[in-house]
Amino acid sequence: NIFRRNKNARPTEPSPPLVTWKVVQQKLPWGLIFLLGGAFALAEGSQKTKMGKLIASQLSGLNAVGKFGTMAISTLLASLLTEFSSNVAVANVILQVLAELSRDIGVHPLYLMMPAGLACSHAFCLPVGTPPNAIASAACNLPTKEMLKAGAGVNVIAFIVLLIIFPLLGPVVYTDFDTFPTWAWDNATLIAQAAGKG
Repeated sequence: NIFRRNKNARPTEPSPPLVTWKVVQQKLPWGLIFLLGGAFALAEGSQKTKMGKLIASQLSGLNAVGKFGTMAISTLLASLLTEFSSNVAVANVILQVLAELSRDIGVHPLYLMMPAGLACSHAFCLPVGTPPNAIASAACNLPTKEMLKAGAGVNVIAFIVLLIIFPLLGPVVYTDFDTFPTWAWDNATLIAQAAGKG
């Protein structure tokens, strides 16, 4: 319309917006925005307060159950926590803890962090676990009890498959998990030096 040769036929007023602020206020699920924002705030707070280092120092006794046992327990913990909190928050916090723990007990960081990071996506049971769950629960009026029934079996199967597959394929796809990498020591040294200067 604005390219018509006849200037009188051209529109004189702007077209109305497709989405108005009133529609956004009514339709946008603000709870999901706060859920994700809270997750990032929690992760940033844990990093600033060095909470991950404190928790890792308390968990150094896990070395007694062996490398596989430590990986299984940390993966189970991530899988359980992600049901009751945002998976973004759980991943941001638990990966910091596992990075510190791997240095304390001398286990390759990826051996602990990769399965735990994948387990943070095992939020199949509760609406609070991940925004898609909350959207499905609100849109379809799904009771929490029904979501628990459907998600519990999937959660157990995903956990077992992860524990079987990762120790077998992890060393082939990623790296040798039997030796502690030098880059992890260098990273720990740089962090310690930065903390000393601060």
